[in-house]
Amino acid sequence: MSESLYWTWLSTRLGAASPYLAPLVTKYVSAKAIYEAGREELLSVERLPERIRLRLLDRDLSRSERILEVCGRLGIGILTYGDPRYPAILKYIAAPPAVLYFKGQPVDFDKRFCVGIVGTRRMSEYGRDMAYRLGYDLASAGAVIVSGMALGIDGMSAAGALDAQAATVAVLGCGLDRVYPAVHAKLCKNILNDGLLLSEYPPGTEPDGRNFPQRNRLISGLSRCTLVVEAGASSGALITARNAIRQGRPVFAVPGNVGLQGSAGTNELIKNGARLATCAADIVSAFDPAAFPDVDVCAIGSKRYDAERAMRRYGVGTGNSGARFIRLRKNAAGTDGFAEEMADTLQGGGEETSEHPAFVMLPECEKAVYDALPEEGGVSVDMIVSSTGQTVADVSMHLISLSVKGLAVSLPGNRYCRLPGIK
Repeated sequence: MSESLYWTWLSTRLGAASPYLAPLVTKYVSAKAIYEAGREELLSVERLPERIRLRLLDRDLSRSERILEVCGRLGIGILTYGDPRYPAILKYIAAPPAVLYFKGQPVDFDKRFCVGIVGTRRMSEYGRDMAYRLGYDLASAGAVIVSGMALGIDGMSAAGALDAQAATVAVLGCGLDRVYPAVHAKLCKNILNDGLLLSEYPPGTEPDGRNFPQRNRLISGLSRCTLVVEAGASSGALITARNAIRQGRPVFAVPGNVGLQGSAGTNELIKNGARLATCAADIVSAFDPAAFPDVDVCAIGSKRYDAERAMRRYGVGTGNSGARFIRLRKNAAGTDGFAEEMADTLQGGGEETSEHPAFVMLPECEKAVYDALPEEGGVSVDMIVSSTGQTVADVSMHLISLSVKGLAVSLPGNRYCRLPGIK
């Protein structure tokens, strides 16, 4: 059997963002050796919980075989932790993935100057323009833009890189047979032309809210630095910034209007030690040019930026655009049914709902937390715990997820409410 089968098996047993991969690989080296390890052997692995041991003793390979079959059918590549092509830079983070699924053009993350660009989904005109400009200029200088293909800032930075005719990387929080958010179908198609889609989640994985905070560690982990363009005080982009700090990678932030809520997060980052960035040169010049000979700050030329045009050209959505997803499938001819799905999306196809579109993706436990939030005034975590019956840890995780989706906002005094304007 192929080594990919065993690594895929291991990834399904450990789950995403598992801290137990490193100690297992340190002891056994290969996924096949882990697969063949007996109970007594696994007991000797330091700090390995019993629940993980029980999962590893389940030797059923049927799910892994199905994953590999689907990947082959959809043209999705598999990069395992044991593969020499696996990014070495990613092995230094706390919880590297056992498997990376990819589609598009490979990128040598260990040699290229990769910059993670993240920010709010509800971007201002200023944030839009800065994300596009920085994405364009950094890509023109030779950098690879890494983002989550999210609404708002992520999408605009990718659009800038595409206009610079450069590769860009999108790290998804779902399987690569999904396009999430659906409004970014056109953007996704353009990224695939010259860039790369990555995910640690196998095909068939829906864009669940808890996946995105986990995904963020890969954006920062694959990047030499992380740039936060625009972010409120509770923006999910700050999760990526914190991950970068834990990973020992520099964090840059674009200063914003102190009177705007959407700039509170970036301004706070700068106050707490993040490097101020007003242009691409601020970022490129912070690194040794000898380490990245392909990067040339002088290649940043004078361009008449038109972020609004790029937004229309690539179909970049904002936080008000909704958060549906679409499945990629094969048509009768055996090719990806991308064009049909994309056209349906852009024309407003799909099931209508009177609720906020993100509700389509809310698990019941997360919806319960949202229902416990008032529209104003705010409630504490303890109050939410009391009304939902969930644990503090679960409520905290759901609040992060709701904030990332633009459905909740944190207030002073560790209180939370629904985002104003959402019914």
